[in-house]
Amino acid sequence: MLISSKGIVLHCMDYSETSVIVKVFTEQIGLQSYIVKGVRKKDARIKRNLFAPVSIIRLMANHKEGEGLRLMREASCETQLNGIAADMPKTAVSIFIAELLSRAITAQMADAKLFAFIENAVVELDASTTPIATFPLSFAIELSQHLGFGPDNNHSVSATCFDMLEGKFCTHAPSHPFHFFEPLSSQLAAVLQNISTGLSELNLPSPVRTELLTKLLEYYRIHIPSFGLMKSVQVLSAVLNV
Repeated sequence: MLISSKGIVLHCMDYSETSVIVKVFTEQIGLQSYIVKGVRKKDARIKRNLFAPVSIIRLMANHKEGEGLRLMREASCETQLNGIAADMPKTAVSIFIAELLSRAITAQMADAKLFAFIENAVVELDASTTPIATFPLSFAIELSQHLGFGPDNNHSVSATCFDMLEGKFCTHAPSHPFHFFEPLSSQLAAVLQNISTGLSELNLPSPVRTELLTKLLEYYRIHIPSFGLMKSVQVLSAVLNV
């Protein structure tokens, strides 16, 4: 059966002399890996740069239940992302987002709400004319909410310790080591409070952003055992001074 779907590129790697393997989160059938033949030829009909991180594409591919690596027959640009391509900080954030998604999304089933969130976030990043230093924080928190383990914003005068196993603030330190206190806990609460109105309103110093992002990625590793260590954080830090 031939499937046509929008997709968001998460990863692309060379395969043989002329082909690539592309991991794509598709709107219609969820997470998929495809072989795309001939894209590394000089006269390729499908160009390799179409598969840059978080590229939004329209693809046509063979799809058969139980089949592993599928063949992508057609691919074209669905949404132009010129802002990301021309701006180094946006490019660094897009690489971070793609790796985060590649590590965090494990189920193959389609998820229309998750796809719409990712697509809208990528388009927002591309079009942004305001500072984007807090964008990785915003995206990581909202993604965790879509994946079902987003942190609760129940911070209060008495509940000032964030329990990363439970995903909520508590009044006393738990017996395990996966928690943190003030002032970082109140800074996380401020991010959670402002996430729906835009983190550009928060003036978070670079060291705070660094520590919060580090804790968030640890939070992901706790809730997704296969998550591993993010490689793109170093690039993000160098470019954004995260």
